[in-house]
Amino acid sequence: MSLVGRDGELRRIAALRERALAGSGGGALLIHGAPGAGKTALLRTDAPGFLVLDAAGVGAETDLPFAALQQVLMPLAADLDRLPPAQAVVLRRALETGDDVPRFALCVAVLNLLVLAGRRQPVLVRVDDADVIDVASRDVLAFAARRVASENVVVLATATDLVAAAATGPVLPGVERLPLPGLDVAAGTELIASAGLSHEVAIELVRLCAGAPLALREVAGALSVEQARGRAPLPVEFPRGSRIRRAYDTRLRALPGGARELLLVLAADPEGLDLDTVSELAAEAVDAADPDAADAAEASGIVHVVDGRMRFRTPLVAGSVYRGVSPERRRAVHRRIADALDPVRPEHRLRRLWHLAAVEPSEPLARELADAAEEVRGRGDHAAASLASERAADLSRDGAELLLAAARDAWLAGRPHRAGVLLTRLRPAPAAVTTGGRRDLLRGQIELRAGSPAAAHETLLGASDRLAARDRTAAVVALLHAGEASFLTGNLRRYVDISLRVLALREGGEPPERELMFEYAAGMMALFRGRHTEAVRRLRNVVDLVPRTDDPTAMNWGTLAALMLGEESLALGLTERSGAVARARGQLALVPRTLELATFAQLWLGRYNGALASAQEGLRLAQEAGLDNSVAFHRSLLALFSMFQGDDDAGLRHAQAATAIAAERGLAMPHSMSSWALAHRDLSAGRAADAAGRLRAVATAGGGPGYVTGRVLTAPHFVEAAVRCGDRTGAVEATELFGRWATSTGSTAARALLARCQALTATDPDDAEDAYREAIRLHQLGDSDFEHARTELLYGRDLRRRRGPSAARTHLRSAHDTFDRLGATAWVEQSRAELRATGEAVRPVETRLEGALTAQQLTIARIVAEGATNREVAAQLYLSPRTVDHHMRNIFVKLGVRSRVELVRLLTG
Repeated sequence: MSLVGRDGELRRIAALRERALAGSGGGALLIHGAPGAGKTALLRTDAPGFLVLDAAGVGAETDLPFAALQQVLMPLAADLDRLPPAQAVVLRRALETGDDVPRFALCVAVLNLLVLAGRRQPVLVRVDDADVIDVASRDVLAFAARRVASENVVVLATATDLVAAAATGPVLPGVERLPLPGLDVAAGTELIASAGLSHEVAIELVRLCAGAPLALREVAGALSVEQARGRAPLPVEFPRGSRIRRAYDTRLRALPGGARELLLVLAADPEGLDLDTVSELAAEAVDAADPDAADAAEASGIVHVVDGRMRFRTPLVAGSVYRGVSPERRRAVHRRIADALDPVRPEHRLRRLWHLAAVEPSEPLARELADAAEEVRGRGDHAAASLASERAADLSRDGAELLLAAARDAWLAGRPHRAGVLLTRLRPAPAAVTTGGRRDLLRGQIELRAGSPAAAHETLLGASDRLAARDRTAAVVALLHAGEASFLTGNLRRYVDISLRVLALREGGEPPERELMFEYAAGMMALFRGRHTEAVRRLRNVVDLVPRTDDPTAMNWGTLAALMLGEESLALGLTERSGAVARARGQLALVPRTLELATFAQLWLGRYNGALASAQEGLRLAQEAGLDNSVAFHRSLLALFSMFQGDDDAGLRHAQAATAIAAERGLAMPHSMSSWALAHRDLSAGRAADAAGRLRAVATAGGGPGYVTGRVLTAPHFVEAAVRCGDRTGAVEATELFGRWATSTGSTAARALLARCQALTATDPDDAEDAYREAIRLHQLGDSDFEHARTELLYGRDLRRRRGPSAARTHLRSAHDTFDRLGATAWVEQSRAELRATGEAVRPVETRLEGALTAQQLTIARIVAEGATNREVAAQLYLSPRTVDHHMRNIFVKLGVRSRVELVRLLTG
């Protein structure tokens, strides 16, 4: 059975079951998590081959001793006579009368009964809601669960997160626990993909429901059409009558009065309260019989402390608590919180005003809120600034500017759905042209990262027209973003037209930041027109101006200029600076773009560990913020890295996901990078014609003159593929295209690749050898070990054919060792094949294992034999720990070994 986002947990359970089915012993797990986390679904997965014994906690039977034990053992009633007579008597008495019996004797009897049954057929005991079953049964089952590791018995149980604070004591103490957290953004959105929601809405629902599968399904199914499309605010509480609401209502009712009162206070503050304030309010909320309200609230699992603030784990639970009382009580709670906050402390001022606005709304209070929002905005707390600006707008006669500020803050905080809903409140367009232009600029920026670049292009052009006369800087920003939208879709003719519009706004004597933008537009336009000398001069000016700005977006334009100049180390340094500034200012929406550029710079530098880490972090942040276009870019890069390392399965998954988004949105770069990844796989497997075909398609894709950037990037691989399949004309044309860029930038890494291309296309063997030697010399000055090894492999292959085996071995050994160190398994195999052709001996153990293991598995096995853990192997080979775990299981099965010790002996024997 497949449960979305639960692969790791399913593997843990499957491992226990497989042990029992193989007769190697059993074990026990306690699966625990919040209501609606999917504990029961995980527990009830199919278990063929087992005798299944089920029990479930029922509130009405909690006080009936041995009620749950009777459920579990009922199918084994006929086996009671197989027990020693004294044990059978004790067990029958407990099950038939519920009377207290010698507890140890009972525990031993139950254990023996399960063991006897397990000798006939593996036994699976499943206890749902173990925190609800009667205490007597729980104690006996815990005793048995702790002792079945050597028997063919598996015990699985579930409990809510109340397990640590159950009034009747801990649940199944001593049993290994399997926590079940909420689904992450990727799994959560996949779960509700069929609900017809916009992607931003789906992501916001994952946050509101804390990733609980049951909550996600029920809330998604209750949305209106406007809510599902992101045009109306989402619910603030669970649907009335829903299962998830009933589960939390039951949980809330079980809390003492003081804890419930404190939860109401916390529900009135969307950002949570600091612990000092919580302590003060808790002291007010309690009476002599309820002295530990704060501790009880936290122990319930409904709230937790994050960054010094207590807040609800699941925002919709807070909404249910808040909406569950009268408006008068809500106002009283807001008043209490406001009175507890110190108006002198800067960190309390905005929150105090926000709560006062719920009690005594007024125009003067709106102005104070707007001022306080500006203060926290300066400290990088855009989420708080957005809430304050929205409330100030609600209290103002004309709140358009405040709503726009609230939307901008929401966007920067990584909440595009909230930003979009706030912007809908500014429709129809505000009377003020400038406000309308800045609204469209923000809409266009959001669309550029999270929606359709084509729609973003039109919106941004309109914004520029409205802003040009009153805010020239904003108008230029709008046009540059519109140009980026054209670049993303590969329409470079339109990009040039937009650049001309940017330059038409230039007046001379511009401040540094605006001058940077003008020079950037001029430089990129020259580059795409093929005027490389002018492009280098203009882009060099951009790089020189970057130190005079502290705007992350302007720094990203500087980074792009550095990349186009072939100055990857400088570009990487700029991404580090822009990323640090964006994070310090709380501008989370800008970070994924910075990480795109950082990944790209590290890719060219050959720093694959760093590039992989940047791409993985960028993917995570982009998914969490709903920035689909950035998701596509990061996935395409991860596809490329996976193919480099020979992890075809992961590479295909990333490439397919990136291509799907690219096709839907018309994105050029993710399409090009995914094609590059797939072509790399073909090339490493010897399918040169397929690789050439993919990369040739990159040059002609899109509605414009082609994906020029993608074509330049992939040219070295295309040249190799084209030469190997006999297309020398195409290879020469690609070499000339790449050469114009590489020579204009002066980049060492680019010139090394150009020399390799020239070697591959040379007609004179002496010219080819000179070019190979120049390529290796330049590689030695740079950082790209991977491309250096590929050049050595090509050179060694050429030398073996022209001058014999002895001339080739040194280069082939060097290539083999580098590929081996990097874990590039497909290329290890190619270099090994070439070494064999020279008569180079292969280690006997490897010879035996190569027939049994794939190249990837052999590489992993060798690294493990050197003492590396699975996590260390994953880091070294740029794989996920999950992928390494999967390979290790297959290695053990294929080689017939049962432990890492046996594997080491085999490999070194």
